[in-house]
Order: sequence, then structure tokens, then C-alpha cells
Amino acid sequence: MISDKLGRRNFLKYCTATAIGSGLMINPLSVFSNENEKLKQKKEKFKLSKPRWIIYDNGSYDLISKEIILKNCRPSIDGQGVMPKNVFLGDSPKGKRIVYELPGGFLMLDLKTNKDNISIGAEFSGFSRAPRWFCPISQAEVLGVNHYFKQGFGTDGNSGVFPIQNEENKKLPQSWSSDSFMAFGFLGNEETIAIGNTVQNDFLQRFTIYNRPHSTGINNKINENQVFLESGMLLDEIDIENEYIKLPELHFYTGNRPLETFQELAWQTSRQSGARQGSPTSYHWISPQTTNHADCCENLKTQIANAKEKSLLLHTFCIKNYCIEGDWLEPFKDWTGGLDNAARTIYKDGFRAGISLSPFRVSENSKIYKTHKDWLIKDNYNQEIVEDTVNGEQFYALDASHPGVEKYISKVFRALRKMGFIFYETPHLGYAFKDSNEVNRKVVAKSSVQIFRDICNIIRTEIGPGSLWMAGETPYSPLLGFADIVKVNSQPEGNWTREKLNNFMREAWYTHYFNNIYWQNSPGEITLSEENGLNKAEIESFALWTGFLGGAVGTSDNFTELNDSQLNVFRFLEPSKQQQNAYLPFWPNYDSVKVAIRTYKNPTAWAVLLFNDKSESVQQNFEIFDLIEKDEIFVYSWDEHKMTFGNLEQLRVSLEPFQTKLFYLTEKDEAPNQDLTLGGKMPKEK
Repeated sequence: MISDKLGRRNFLKYCTATAIGSGLMINPLSVFSNENEKLKQKKEKFKLSKPRWIIYDNGSYDLISKEIILKNCRPSIDGQGVMPKNVFLGDSPKGKRIVYELPGGFLMLDLKTNKDNISIGAEFSGFSRAPRWFCPISQAEVLGVNHYFKQGFGTDGNSGVFPIQNEENKKLPQSWSSDSFMAFGFLGNEETIAIGNTVQNDFLQRFTIYNRPHSTGINNKINENQVFLESGMLLDEIDIENEYIKLPELHFYTGNRPLETFQELAWQTSRQSGARQGSPTSYHWISPQTTNHADCCENLKTQIANAKEKSLLLHTFCIKNYCIEGDWLEPFKDWTGGLDNAARTIYKDGFRAGISLSPFRVSENSKIYKTHKDWLIKDNYNQEIVEDTVNGEQFYALDASHPGVEKYISKVFRALRKMGFIFYETPHLGYAFKDSNEVNRKVVAKSSVQIFRDICNIIRTEIGPGSLWMAGETPYSPLLGFADIVKVNSQPEGNWTREKLNNFMREAWYTHYFNNIYWQNSPGEITLSEENGLNKAEIESFALWTGFLGGAVGTSDNFTELNDSQLNVFRFLEPSKQQQNAYLPFWPNYDSVKVAIRTYKNPTAWAVLLFNDKSESVQQNFEIFDLIEKDEIFVYSWDEHKMTFGNLEQLRVSLEPFQTKLFYLTEKDEAPNQDLTLGGKMPKEK
């Protein structure tokens, strides 16, 4: 499997490239050299530490780290703390064991101390059916930390780092809670704890952090404002074979650097869940979203011809909007020669043939909807569920557990592969993931995650191990091991807005810890057109950050309408053949300018990208040592002139709202080669 060939050591190697290029107009306002001698200490290297467990006779326990305490933890079932008949304490091979005798059976927790983390293992015995929700840790009072990390459910988040308490919610007697999925974390002053199940194959994992305020008196004086954490798995009340089930362990990775700590959790999760690492990079064009299908086939030919004429070295052309959604093998009559001809048209010009389809999204106008209503997801009253309405057209979801749906999905992807398609985009993949408690399924013996993964396995099998799969509008954790690329943002329908741009940056930033570990992240197809709702600075920022972070790079722009400057930008974003990651030295960096760094070899050089994602102008100084651990370095601006600023110890930058600036840093005082790309692609690769 691809994932077996790319380990953590190779990942660190691939975070560097061989060179760096130009093609973008950026003008820093001021950069200067600090002449004062400064004594700089080497940055503390990344290291992991291990909190310790304290267990009490009543079956509760504490987690104690250097700064952070989770106090009075206990397991819960379906929202209620366990009420055991008896509690037995003992030793386990790697730590301590708590056994709770419950009505009908036993629950056992193993509080383990492993080589590089601590963990909680859980086992049920004596029960024929699992509960709906089980939390190995609940009602845990959070002490000693002020910020937490939240991972969104999937595409569009809402991910980020948030304050546990601020001055306002300390004063008000109001309750709040926040859910996180797949991973969660606490960020202290000197340590970070990243928490998650490293096996995500069977059950959805959810974390909830919440407060419990109390007010007294007529002035609403706050008596207490405690904060608590719970971590649970959605077991969906599945049947338990032989009345015994062992659940995935909950791991706690504790480190002195936030980004590296979360990456450590991601690495372990990728190994356990079989993530597809090492897939080829993606540099693609996808048909734009449109309601006019008549010119789609001709537009494809036009875009291919323009890409060749203008030396755009794309990897893939992907067709979209080619049929009524649901009837995926029946293209509109305007697609002369059918889908086979479309694939050949792309392939004969040397590109990967791609196709975009939402396999579980069905239009009310489709034949599938009209002839197979038994395939649709129903509510608990057996009524059809309208998932979405666009321009008056209603859309429904197929039941991914239905045998007829499984056969249809298998038939569609097998046929497309035979036609020659080797790149698949699947928007609206979340239509296949449903909480089994909220819908009426054909098959109820499996968990929501197991049903989703079964249908994903069918798709992966039919498209073959060598095809690239890019998933969008999808949950994250159940997709591990299947997708090569996952969109962390949805492409807006219509023009971009400031809110959508904020979401783009936030999700690209806060999901970067698993980029090229779980899959290649895609912030979404970039747009260089000035008629999309963004100003010039925002267009530039969107494009640069997409290309710089090291995930997939794509566009839906009409190449015939882009000027030479815009085309040069798109050429500049071309990735290298091998996956590469940017390093975020100040992550999570939620208050100041965003900073990303790429390291290059032959010659040794660095690219530094700065982004002001605030709505007001900022000025900020950066020590060269804090960026690349060098006392001084030669600095160039990254524009067509590649202006040199000399050998500097410090950068001082001024950034307008949503403005980005790019610098090239080098030991040998040599400007970047004009022919090299931001992705580090060498001329000899072309």
C-alpha cells in the first residue's frame, strides 16, 4: 500500500525541496538590519513528555501534567456517569486498571503509560448490545490551561484555537459548549496535549468542552464557572458479538511545541488507520460550476488547447456538470461521443482524465430518484429527506447501506475506470454519512462509520489503487485510508466574500498538522479572476497560501480570460512531483501575522510567507533567528525584480488587511532562479 512507503522520516525530508522560483509581484514596505549584537539561544528541540494518572477508590481518576490537570474523570454511558455496583482496582501490563461492575456486565478501563504517550483503553463484557454513546473520560474538570484546540467535523470546520474563558463569560451566568471531532487539544504556556483515537475505522469520536456556571444574588454574581471535558465514541447501539468488545484507545500526546505535538498524534493515527501517503501531487483544472451544460464539452477542449499553448504544465483536467445528478453514466447530449470520448480527449493530450461526481446526491429530476425511491435515506417516520434545494431543484441522499446502492456505486465507478478516468472528485460525500439514530436505514447492524467506510471501500476498489481520489464536503475521520486529497473548504457558489475568505484561511491553517500525513489537503480551487468578489490583495493571498502550504493546487478559471500576469502566477504555483509541506513556526499563532516557511536545497534557501488575516493594517518585526535559526541571512523580496535587502538579522513588515508578502532567504546572496516554481520544481523536471 502507498502508505507503507512514506514514514515520518521521509515526510520530514519531503518538507524540503530543491529550489524555489518567482513570478509574483510583491513589494515589502521596509526591511532593515539590526546592528545590535544579540545573544540568541538555540530553540528548544521538540520533545514529548508523559502526564501521570492518579486513581481513586471510587473509580474516578485524574490526569496530571506539568501545567494541565483533568480532575475527577469518570466514564459515562449515554450521557450518564456510570453507577457501578462495585469498583475493582488493579494493575495492567502498562499501568493501572479499573473494573466497574454494572447492571448486566462489566466495564474495564486500562490507564496506560506508553513509550511516548499515555492512553485509556476500554472493554465491555457481558453486554449483548453496545450503548449509543460511550465516554471513557467525562465530567473531567479542566484546570491550569486557558486555550483549547477544536477540530471541525470535516470540510469547512469550524476548526481553531479558542479561549476557555474570557473576561465576558467570566461575568455572565451563561452556559456554553463546543464539540470537536477526530482530535482535540489543550494549549498551555509551556506544553500542549493533543488527544485522539489513533484507530478511526469503526466509530465516530467526539470531544465536548463545556462550562457549568452558577449565579447567586440579585446582581448575578458568579459563584462558580467550572469547565469540563468529555471524550466519547458513537457506538450506535451495535450488537456485540460474544458479549465482548474492545474499543479503540484514547491517546494523550504531550509536547513542548503545539504543531509538532499534533503532528505526532496525526502520524500515529495515519499508521493505525492506513492513510494513503505518498500519492502524486495534484495540479489540476476542474470545470466551473454552471447551470449551462451546452458548452461544457467544447469548453473542455478550449481549456486544454489554451493550457498547451500557454505552457501550463497541469497534471489533470476534470469534467463536471456533465449529467443530471444521480444518473452518473448518462451524460447530456452535448457531450458528443459520451464520457469515453471526453476521457480520450483529455488523455490524448498527455493529461490525467478526471471526472467529478457526487455519488450519493440524487436530483429529483434523475431516473435514479424516479425508479429507485427505495434507495433513498428516510427519516424515522419513513419519509424522504430533502437534503438541499438549489434553484428550486431538490436533492436527496442515497442510503449507503442499501445493497442496491452498493451495486449501483460499484457499477458507476467500474465503468468510469474502464473509460480511462484516473482522477475522481467526489463533492457532497457527506451525504453518505448519517447518524443511524436519526434516519431509517436498510441495514442497521453496523455503526455509521462502518457503513460509510464500507461504501468508500467499494469506490476505492473500483477506481484502483493508482487513481487519485479527491473528496469534498466530507467528514474527515471515516475517510482515512481511502482518499488521496481532501478539501478542507467548500468552493463558494458565486462570488467570494470576506467571511468565506476567513474560513478558507482558518481551515487551511488549523488542518495543516495533518497535511500530507492523512492525505493532501486542498484549500479549494484558486481563482485569479478579478471578477470573483475578491480584491487584488485577497486574490494574491488566496493563491499564495494554497500553493505554499504543500497540498493540492487547482483552479476552475477560464484560461482564455486570464492575462499574462495571472497566468504567470498560476505557473508559479506548480507543485513539485513529490509532496512537500510548509512549516508553521508560530502555530497556532491566533493573534498575530500568519507565518509559513519552506526549506530548499541546492542551493540552501528558504521561502518565508507572511499573511495579515485581520481587517486592519499591522506592522510587525521578525528576528531571522526565530524564523530559520540563523543569526543573519541574505533577504530578497519575491517579485519580478527580486530586490535584495542585504544580509539581515531582522525583518520589519507592514501589511494591509488580507495582504501577503513573500521573501526569499539565502546563504549565498543569490536571487531565486527565474524558471523555478514555488513548489520547488526544477527546470530539469519539466
